Amino acid sequence: MSRLHDMGGRFGDGPISIPRDNDNEITKSEPTFKYEWHAKAWAITLAAGALGEWNLDVSRHYRECLPPKDYINFSYYEKWLAALTNLLIDKKLISLTELKEYVSAAENGTIKKISDNNIKLDQRTWLAKDVQKTLGWGGPSIREINISPVFNIGDKVITQNYSPNKDVNGGHTRLPKYAMGRVGVIHSYKNNHVFPDKNAHGLGENPLPLYTVEFKSSELWGELAENQNDSILLDLWEPYLNRFPN
Repeated sequence: MSRLHDMGGRFGDGPISIPRDNDNEITKSEPTFKYEWHAKAWAITLAAGALGEWNLDVSRHYRECLPPKDYINFSYYEKWLAALTNLLIDKKLISLTELKEYVSAAENGTIKKISDNNIKLDQRTWLAKDVQKTLGWGGPSIREINISPVFNIGDKVITQNYSPNKDVNGGHTRLPKYAMGRVGVIHSYKNNHVFPDKNAHGLGENPLPLYTVEFKSSELWGELAENQNDSILLDLWEPYLNRFPN
């Protein structure tokens, strides 16, 4: 699944920096987490998700729903923490008053340490010894249902030229803005997967055919493309696509 729409690719955001060596080969030199608090933000988000009060698509939509000023100015993991805070409050897992008290205590260094003997864990609590095993399971979105794909490998398609969520105005979608109204070719068929446009709004999983679609970089970014012949592969659901007229 492409994550370009999470990090860049929109008009005005500028290019995504890709580190290269002297031979112009892509290098991976950055650590997994640039700062220690990034790892903690990731861990807290996963642990809270294990409570089962929301799904992955809901959490993504909450990040999208941050005020525009915050979304533009927050770093990646600041968005995660802000969205998680809103989720915890909306789901009544913590009150705004409690949150303010904890923040104030943290700032003042007055958080009280609680003895392990006095902690009564929720049955859904993610224990440290189970984290690696649970992460290894992943969260597969594929569903075995009897829905046949409309498109075949090699078919020329054009994406919707507007947000394709027909149920919620301004609702969640996994069709990136930069790929709307663009022409591509079906590269592969991925079977039927949970449809995020509905799942993010509590409308059910509604699994639908998922395809990997190949786009030329020149089709997505025109003259601004670094290499006109490069290809970009995006995983896109069937409702995002129309057959390109011959």
